[in-house]
Amino acid sequence: MKNLLLLLVVLTSPFVSCTSESIDNAKILDDGLIENKSKKTAKLLQNLNPENPANVYDIAGKIHNDILDVYLSGNYSYNTIAQISQKVDSIAALNSDLLNMGTSLPCNFQEIQETVNDPQIKLEQAIANSLMTNAAKISLSNFMDSILLLETNEYAVIHQSIISFEASVISNTQFSNEDKRIILTTSSIVRHSTYYAKERKDKDWETSVGNRVGAVQGALENSSTAVNKSVVTGIIVQSQAE
Repeated sequence: MKNLLLLLVVLTSPFVSCTSESIDNAKILDDGLIENKSKKTAKLLQNLNPENPANVYDIAGKIHNDILDVYLSGNYSYNTIAQISQKVDSIAALNSDLLNMGTSLPCNFQEIQETVNDPQIKLEQAIANSLMTNAAKISLSNFMDSILLLETNEYAVIHQSIISFEASVISNTQFSNEDKRIILTTSSIVRHSTYYAKERKDKDWETSVGNRVGAVQGALENSSTAVNKSVVTGIIVQSQAE
């Protein structure tokens, strides 16, 4: 009997050893796959940028971030709309890309303050009073509402959503060329400014409704004014929140 038990132990040991080894190897393999997937995802996010070459007005968002970057790097202590607007104008005057987009109209200080105080009302007024087609007004209004719902997501999700929206605008035959310019200029600034806040994690900057409304208000004039007004309104929101 003892010999039989001994024989069974000897015969089953290799199988136990093999099974244990297989489990260990499977775990190592799974861990390796997870690690590689994490590295791949991290690399993907690292390479993600806010650009959308399909949007012909994409330069507006890039210029917005360039001007904002110069301003925030200066650590200025301005806190009035006039002071901030003047400084932004001086920075913008050195940006050749912005100059190529046309002349930016002077900021209406009272309108900016009203936008900071009640951005949603000013947004609705700007869109309603614009010369855009009704279909374009609805599209832009829905886009601005959707950003409010998306802003807590990772930037990759926001970026993809805006890219998809822009594709639908570009292909929409109901929109006039001016409709598309206004909407695509606005969406570019929203996409780039959100990237600035989320991916750069700049402690001195967060995107705001006021910043986006400023983009819409300015875009109704021209793309250059959209950049300028968005930057100024965004900085005012930050300065008054401190």
